[in-house]
Amino acid sequence: MALRYIEAKRDHYRKLAKKEGFRSRAAYKLLQMDKRNDIIPFNGIVIDFGAAPGGWMQVASEKVGDNGLVLGMDIKNIRPISKNTVSLTIDVFNAEIGNEIMKIIPDKADVVLSDIAPDIIGVWQVDHLKQIDMVMKIIALFPTILKPNGNAVLKIFEGEDTQNTLIYVRKLFQKIHVSKPPASRGKSSELYFVCLKYKNIIVNNELNE
Repeated sequence: MALRYIEAKRDHYRKLAKKEGFRSRAAYKLLQMDKRNDIIPFNGIVIDFGAAPGGWMQVASEKVGDNGLVLGMDIKNIRPISKNTVSLTIDVFNAEIGNEIMKIIPDKADVVLSDIAPDIIGVWQVDHLKQIDMVMKIIALFPTILKPNGNAVLKIFEGEDTQNTLIYVRKLFQKIHVSKPPASRGKSSELYFVCLKYKNIIVNNELNE
């Protein structure tokens, strides 16, 4: 019964995405988190890491309106979405990624989104640590790319470093909510850190010490 329920929920969001024109069912995860936490401001600037195929960009594009801007990044190409979106094909570990971002956006971002994940090899400890490494790379860019009092949403694979990552991120924001939105698969090991009001401070990264 539980498995049938999970499959039904998965099919529901997949069918709904197709019906409503979203490129992925993941769009509903962001919609659900934003509805609860008011993450994305009208007229804002949004950066989306791991953005392909563009579901989160579509949501952000609608939220910021015509005068806002959404920059989506991925190692995969992203098909054009709307006039207030732009994409950049780049690896998160590229040493110039911060500079490349600031060449495109007119000011630091109001929101940083990350649904990023590595190619899964099936060895969970390895997959988890790779994903955490990618997230920490994004967090290290915050002083360069995120406005004071800005927000962030970070996908995290659950594992041995999840709690340490949460402790670290709590130091950077005034509020943190750990979320598993209804659109997430029931057995998925992903969580989302919904981070509100960036303090614009630099804290030693204990994960790498």
